[in-house]
This record gives sequence, C-alpha cells and structure tokens, in this order.
Amino acid sequence: RQQRLEILCKIEKLFIALLEVEEIERMKTTVLSEAEEGRLMEKSQRKVECIYSQLQHHNSTASGEEFLPFLVVSKGKKLLARLLPFLKLDAALTVLHVVTSNLPTLMSRDTEEALPVLYPPLRNVICVLTFNQLITVLKDLTSSESLSTYECLSLACQNKFGLSLLYALLSHGEKLLSSGVPLEPSIGDFETWTDIIFQVAAQLSQCSLVEPLLLPSNLLTLFCRYLDKRTVHQLKSNMESATGSLALSS
Repeated sequence: RQQRLEILCKIEKLFIALLEVEEIERMKTTVLSEAEEGRLMEKSQRKVECIYSQLQHHNSTASGEEFLPFLVVSKGKKLLARLLPFLKLDAALTVLHVVTSNLPTLMSRDTEEALPVLYPPLRNVICVLTFNQLITVLKDLTSSESLSTYECLSLACQNKFGLSLLYALLSHGEKLLSSGVPLEPSIGDFETWTDIIFQVAAQLSQCSLVEPLLLPSNLLTLFCRYLDKRTVHQLKSNMESATGSLALSS
C-alpha cells in the first residue's frame, strides 16, 4: 500500500511536468523567432527526458521491468500515453518492449480497463518499426518465462487491448511486405514471422474473440499469403463477428 501511494504521488508530480511540456507544444503555434523556438524545444526535451528517466529508474527496477510500477496503475498508463508522442524513437521502443514483454501481467491487473489509452500512441510507434524491430516485438508478445506461445496468444485474443496490439503489429508487417521496400531482415526473421502467422491464425480461428479497438483492413490480405482459402474464410468470419462489422482501417 505504501509503495502504491509513493507511485501515485510521483505520477502527480510528473503529470505537472508533462503539462508544462504540453504547454510548450501549444506555444509553438504562436509566432516565435527561430531562436525562441529553439530554446523552447530544448527546454521541452530536457523535461521529457527527465520524466522518462524518473519513470524508468524508479527504485532501480530490473531491466525489462522499467515503467511496470506505473503501468499497473490507471493514472500511470494515462501519463505514459501522453508522454509517448514526445519521446524519441528509441525511448518509445523501450516502452513498447516493456508493454509487450509484460502483457499477461498488465492485462490481468488492468481492473479498470485503462490499457486502451496506450493503444493510439503505441500504434504510432508500431507504424515506424523496421521488419527486424517488428519481429523482436512480436517475440516479446508471444513468449513468456511462465507461459507458452499458445497461452500468450490466447490471453491476448481475449483482451481488447492485447488483441488490438497484435492486430496492429501484424498489419504493419503486411504493409512492410507489400511496400516493395527492402526489409533487411536478420537471419531467422522470416521463419519467425511465418511461425507467428500460423500460430496467430490457429488461435484466431478457434477461440472466441473480443471486439478489438480497431480491425485493420489488410489482415486478410496478410493471411491470404500463407493460408488456404478455407482457413482464411474461417478467420474472416471469426474476426468480423467479433467486431460486428467489416474491417475498419489499415
């Protein structure tokens, strides 16, 4: 209980600092000289880095579990959701890594169902991942020290945030594959990707799905690359019955 109070108190202080960052962002829309804008941006970046550092190094948290004390609290999720757009890519990637690596824990402790607040900013991070980075994040999501890949995927498919995050990752993979841009994969990336597609397809076609926050329209195109027509038809039926509508967005 004492630790929770400490966390909540720290979140309040960091929210005040973040409000200052957001105010600086609004000031950029006013007419400023180049020098003034430069000074404001430096000030903003220093504050962002300070907030990030305090979240990351709270009580010398073990590597891979940074931010966790804040992510299990509703207000902490909201704080990170508002901080994410201001972070540099490597810092935002670290947050994404922590979320995907600890997804079963975060979902089980999300009694107030506040995780969806993280979806829009994390989706923006996912949209700029390289193929290799995408594979790393998918490995995080589908592996756990205490759970099998099947169990990780099963839990994700039964949670609005978990399923939406999985869909966003797969959708981005399809965009990369169809973009014509060289993917520069590491050894084993394509094998891992293909394995994950088959594992996800098996899970999606046999379990009862929750309604996702967003159903990307290119997922069926992705599954058509790897699966037979009958399986794709089953997936389409299952995914659309969960949303009560056709695919919404790519």
